[in-house]
Amino acid sequence: MSKPWPIDLGIPVTPAVRPPEQRDQVKLLAVERHAGQFQASAMQHIADFFQSGDLLVVNNSSMIPAALFAEIEGLRRQVHLAARLGPREVLFELRMENGSADGKTLPIGASVQLFDRHGQRVSGGMVTAHFHPASRIWRAATDDDWYALAPRIGQPIRYAYLDRPYPLEYYRTVFGTEPGSSEMPSASRPFTDSIVTALRDKGVEMVSLTLHTTVSSHEIEPGEEPLVIPEWYRIPPTTIQALTRAERQGRSIIALGTTVVRALESWRGGYPEQGWTTHLVTPETPPRLVSGLITGLHDSFTSHLWLLYGFLDPGALHRAYRFAKESGFYWHEFGDLSIIR
Repeated sequence: MSKPWPIDLGIPVTPAVRPPEQRDQVKLLAVERHAGQFQASAMQHIADFFQSGDLLVVNNSSMIPAALFAEIEGLRRQVHLAARLGPREVLFELRMENGSADGKTLPIGASVQLFDRHGQRVSGGMVTAHFHPASRIWRAATDDDWYALAPRIGQPIRYAYLDRPYPLEYYRTVFGTEPGSSEMPSASRPFTDSIVTALRDKGVEMVSLTLHTTVSSHEIEPGEEPLVIPEWYRIPPTTIQALTRAERQGRSIIALGTTVVRALESWRGGYPEQGWTTHLVTPETPPRLVSGLITGLHDSFTSHLWLLYGFLDPGALHRAYRFAKESGFYWHEFGDLSIIR
């Protein structure tokens, strides 16, 4: 895959180090994609950027505590669950015991032992393959279903920019009913029941799908091709019907989160209504179904940023992001939102 578009924002981002006191107390960057215009607003006013008849598609996947304590080759480590390939097969990201990145090369056949929070062994597994030679992602055959064990023995995946660990309820969303995501579908987090009511009162139709997210920390380094981890999704028949009606009637289809974009554009591109996707939205494979997007603010050299370039001219996106930086916006899962339409 060639990269004729820029992937470096050229600005230092400011991560949100803690959740806001109230979920909807975040800023909103509104971007008009065709005119390349943008403005600062607030999450409480997001309904102002919708029209009656718009179709909003949300992700009902919810996050599980996917960081598990492990011992590998006699060393204490963390494994971050990346994909449930089957009841006894997973992809996992290798991390140090404190959660920092670990680029150690594991031998095929290496033993992986899982422990609960009290140090008691609960399950085992064996490394069967390196997912990609430039990655920290490994495939393992397991004695038990590690995704089923995770709610009892795991903790939420946490990155170093956060000021402290936060319990799982901080990562729940108003739409989340289907456990299975390694990380939070974070664009949904600032939504509240009152905001959902305001959107419905505006005449916005809302439907859901499921896409279980993988880990985001494997993202590409400067100059490298993206590492595409498969993600499982399901688009129910009622959502398919709503999409078909909206298209036929010329109504806008707005995705709540890059996960929703990936699922919908996979289906539009020929994937089945349910299964695994490795589809990426980029300027070379732009969205064909989704006309607008609500998402957080994304770093340089990430596949999420590549996806945004599929919606918006890179120059316009860079100007909008510089404006967001100068206006005190925050990045990452507890940060501010943008709406591009």
